[in-house]
Amino acid sequence: MLSASLLRAFRTLHNPFDFGTPEAHPLEPTLDLAQANQVLQASLSKLADEPDLEKFLGHLLTVCSDHFMAIEAGIWRYENGLFRLFVSYEDGEIKHGEAIGHPGASLGVARKIQNQHVLARLRKREIISDYPEDFATQPVYEHFRDYFRRRGIQAALKIPLFLGDDLRGILVMRFRHRRVFKPEEAELAFSLANQAVLALELTRLAAVAQTAAIMEERNRLARDIHDTLAQTFTSILMRLQAAALTLDEGGNGARANIDRACDLAREGLANTRRSVQALRPPALMGRSLAMALADCLQQMTEGTLLASEFRLEGQPVPLADDTELELFRMAQEAITNSCKHAQARTISVQLTYQPDCLHLIVEDDGVGFTLAESTALKGFGLVSMQQRAERIGGNLTICSDHNQGTQVCVVLSISRSQPYGDAV
Repeated sequence: MLSASLLRAFRTLHNPFDFGTPEAHPLEPTLDLAQANQVLQASLSKLADEPDLEKFLGHLLTVCSDHFMAIEAGIWRYENGLFRLFVSYEDGEIKHGEAIGHPGASLGVARKIQNQHVLARLRKREIISDYPEDFATQPVYEHFRDYFRRRGIQAALKIPLFLGDDLRGILVMRFRHRRVFKPEEAELAFSLANQAVLALELTRLAAVAQTAAIMEERNRLARDIHDTLAQTFTSILMRLQAAALTLDEGGNGARANIDRACDLAREGLANTRRSVQALRPPALMGRSLAMALADCLQQMTEGTLLASEFRLEGQPVPLADDTELELFRMAQEAITNSCKHAQARTISVQLTYQPDCLHLIVEDDGVGFTLAESTALKGFGLVSMQQRAERIGGNLTICSDHNQGTQVCVVLSISRSQPYGDAV
């Protein structure tokens, strides 16, 4: 629950907000405690359920913009002495990287920002509100003034993001009117900022873990190459050298060395193929696409009340490894969505091979949704599925409506002569 003591602490901060005079701005809370707690609980649930932390940060920025009536919101990372915009809510959309319109996402601009004055205030855990007179005079806004002018920005709120005693970034909200911020709103904003810094730290730890995993995999591959391929090729070389010496001496025994070299070469080729196979995703390792889909459906629905069915129709056609992986990931995403959100009783997966195309259909009888709902598009992985379909030249269609269930269908043109991955 929002505490009265924390609320009092906000009132004692050094000019964190422009409260005006009591007569001009009576301190009537914009959000009552029940509504504020509802916002926080919904955001915490999202943090617990959303595996993609960047999506969670986008959700949090959307919440901030909606509840504080901000035209824009952004999360800035503070690393190596630089503030840089990491994720932004602009024009009703969550944007990352080059898609961000605000110049603060550029590393070149981040290096030019004169942030000493604002950094000193943020390190004191101040919440800073700025207005056009600040935009015009403060050095920190030098590279943003044209952008603010074009966007009609009249107020900006900066909330520091601390992890322990370390400043990790800021949550910034921008407004097209001269906003007066109240203590009750400050407490809610600070609580949401704490969730943001937690997500940022989890993102950083995930990146560290991923780097460590990549290095471990590289080391494993290096060991495998040394223990198998390098030793095999060394043996082949020794056998061929021995055969060459034998030929120089009259040819006796050369055939045996050449035969042994051929055997070693075949063994090395088999080891190479096994190493390549080991790089395939575990979900597909040693199994066909149909088997991997059937196992995924069983694992996702086992122990639940969901009735599941997998159907395979037609004669399977070997596909490239990348193609099979993208098809599997799309089906996996659709199955996950059905299990988590659809409240369905039944779910089915159908893989159909026709002479010139493949159909992959995931269908449930759940509550469904309307595709026009932006929350559905951003929260259910539909954009990711569309991108996967485009990468393999497939066509993704999604049919759904409230209380009408959902059907996800991927159609892919295939050729009976299509090779199964890359030959080794």
